[in-house]
Amino acid sequence: MKQIFVLSKENIGLAKAEALSLAKPQEYELIGNLLIAEAKKDFSRRLGLTHSAYMFLFRCREEELPEKIMAYDWNRIYRKNFCVRVHGSRKFSEREISTMVWKQLENPKVKLSGSGTRIKFFFEGGMVIAGLFLYDADKSQLKRKAHMRPKLHPTSLHPSLAKACINLTGLEKGTVLDPFCGSGGILIEAGLMGLNAVGYDIDDEQLKRAEINLKHYGLKNCRLEKKDATALESKADAVVTDPPYGKGSRGKNLEKLYMDFLWSARKITGNMVVIFPDFIDYRQIIEKSGWKIKGEFRVYIHKSLTRIILKLI
Repeated sequence: MKQIFVLSKENIGLAKAEALSLAKPQEYELIGNLLIAEAKKDFSRRLGLTHSAYMFLFRCREEELPEKIMAYDWNRIYRKNFCVRVHGSRKFSEREISTMVWKQLENPKVKLSGSGTRIKFFFEGGMVIAGLFLYDADKSQLKRKAHMRPKLHPTSLHPSLAKACINLTGLEKGTVLDPFCGSGGILIEAGLMGLNAVGYDIDDEQLKRAEINLKHYGLKNCRLEKKDATALESKADAVVTDPPYGKGSRGKNLEKLYMDFLWSARKITGNMVVIFPDFIDYRQIIEKSGWKIKGEFRVYIHKSLTRIILKLI
């Protein structure tokens, strides 16, 4: 089924890469923040940076819309009742477009809330893309922000960003390892996706935080161990991690930690998403460690920090 993914405008590049990593289409089209691509599954509980998804109906130029509406077989998708929503149009109102659709239906009934057939027309750059509503992305992640967990850590990733990083691996099942798990933010999101999650840390206090947080969300498919991220041994389908980079850790010691970790990770997986700060020479470190950058995304945090999300193979 060809779908329209309505991407977050905060970081369209990362949102696009996340959706494509899961859908794995042979081809796609990006129009504004609308990603049009074939997708066989419902990713509502997985996507972190997509607002909603629609079944693609058709596209046309704005001036062709009345003719296109008349030609389309609306009865094929109609269920019980319908409503029309319009985004970005200065030429057509929702009432005008809804009336056009209404005239093409055999037994039309309008229901503005909780409709069985929710049709949306996106106006973008002189084009119109029509879609049938499929799902809104899961918003429960907002209740899992760091400050809302039993044990918080100030540097923990926003849940939507953690989900995006996990999804960049493209894993549908298997084991995700976070060797710098901290308070467990990445593990929580991986576990809720149905993936097996393993977390390592050398800090006992951090492991205690992670254990309490994982129990709070009822996750039983997660395992915690006190292990060194620079001495990895057990295989994993993917590594997703956000290594430490506090101001007190800057300099050669931090670069050595990253280098040792990257060398160690090569022994256990060929699929990794890692986050580095922008103030280190991450390209040189990655090149020396034998990894290759498949995707690179910048996420601004504040004036002193931009996170670099890297998909490595």
